[in-house]
Amino acid sequence: MRDRSGKAIAGTIEAPTIQMAGDQLYSLGYFPISIEEMREAISLNLSDIWRPLKKVKLEELIVFSQQLSTLYKAGLPLLTGLASITEQVKSENLKGILKEIHGQIEGGSTLHGAMAKHPDAFSSVYVNMVRAGETSGMLGESLDRFVTLADRELQTRKRVRDAIRYPIMVIATMTLALIILLLPDIGIFEGIIPRFARVFSQFHTSLPLPTRIMIAIGTHWYLIFGTLLAILIFIIYLFVTSKGKLLRDKLKTRIPVFSLLFLKVALSRFSYTFAMLNRSGIPILQTLEITSGTVNNNDLSKSIGEIIKKVREGSSLTDAMRDSGKFTRLVLQMVSVGEVSGTLDEMLIRITEYYDQEVDGAIKKMSEYVGPMLLAILAPMVLFFALAVFLPWWDMARLFK
Repeated sequence: MRDRSGKAIAGTIEAPTIQMAGDQLYSLGYFPISIEEMREAISLNLSDIWRPLKKVKLEELIVFSQQLSTLYKAGLPLLTGLASITEQVKSENLKGILKEIHGQIEGGSTLHGAMAKHPDAFSSVYVNMVRAGETSGMLGESLDRFVTLADRELQTRKRVRDAIRYPIMVIATMTLALIILLLPDIGIFEGIIPRFARVFSQFHTSLPLPTRIMIAIGTHWYLIFGTLLAILIFIIYLFVTSKGKLLRDKLKTRIPVFSLLFLKVALSRFSYTFAMLNRSGIPILQTLEITSGTVNNNDLSKSIGEIIKKVREGSSLTDAMRDSGKFTRLVLQMVSVGEVSGTLDEMLIRITEYYDQEVDGAIKKMSEYVGPMLLAILAPMVLFFALAVFLPWWDMARLFK
């Protein structure tokens, strides 16, 4: 590809489709010459695992945007405002990025152009909203819209975390307890199950079935640990690699209790982001492209890529969304009304409000179901290990009598 000065540049960009990659590069001021899809190896890169830790937090972006908007509306020059904010920023990572942006703007770059060179700090949503604000002379208003969007995103993340925190904590605790129980003899450390096996073997008596099963499991501990390690690697694969993320998002739609929640969260996020970008004056195709990267669902992002293709070919937004099969009847009806009446933004906001209420209700309802489900799973496990430990002692107590 080439930049605006005609200089040839080579690099990589992450996008659901080749077409969307080209559109994204063009929106950032680059002119793609050739785009090839990279074949992703299944091997895991440690730098990719630690990369999320280097990203600027959304909370920091909100504070930065609020400060920059306030200073810009007060009439301060952009460079003066950036310098003032940079001095107050506590995060060394963000401070270093802002210093680089300051220098690039002094060298003649635009604010959105300088931000686009730091994708780990500023998402495509942020860059394009700033670009729309700079172009229209309403940078402060664009930053305020991003703050509104980001605040809502934080609330959505919190609701989802609250819904899954309890199950994860219970499962993690039980997994840790199982690991401790199955540990073999290591140096001076005596494993719990091996110790039981040695004690019971002295009595030369038949052991209860739960105890024999427990000892057998302890004898083959390496199989259990191997299985747990394979599960851990699979989880990392789901959250790090592109193919893994696509598989993870497909699995989300098949989890009995959580599938409906994840769908409502994704549709709410799609509707609100679309409305905010559309209000900023960004063209609809570019709005769809940016929104596809914000729904946090690769399966839905891929479908949005197909929607963009059909809209570009002349199809209406409603028809393209209907053909994808990923949107509910409510969304399709509201978008259709918005297209016909010219109130698309208003209809999308109403969709967001509706699904936000639905998500809150789903989380409350799910909290009522999760407890009994976990109890039904964990109670037999606890009962099994309790019987495996105490039944032999009761048998020996009867022998001594």
